Amino acid sequence: MKSVRITDPVASEALAALGDDVVCAVQREEDMAAEIARIDALLEEADRDLACDERAESVRISRVATDQVRARRARRRADREVLRALPTRLSGVELPGEAA
Repeated sequence: MKSVRITDPVASEALAALGDDVVCAVQREEDMAAEIARIDALLEEADRDLACDERAESVRISRVATDQVRARRARRRADREVLRALPTRLSGVELPGEAA
């Protein structure tokens, strides 16, 4: 394969200037595309972090609601156990106002 050589210096300079502009434009476009890709990656990471935080917060809120329900149910169970145990505790105690 033969390489072609431009002998006219004016044509050579014009071609070099044109080639440099094209190369520079392509390089700028590639740099911009790489920067846009980095920005998109950062935005995607931020979206993932926000979604993760939102899921954690929703779980925490649901647990707070169920913990209140559990606390209320536990208190009712404890009250019922006290009421059930009351007759056995009072069986040996004389109450004032009762005739034996």
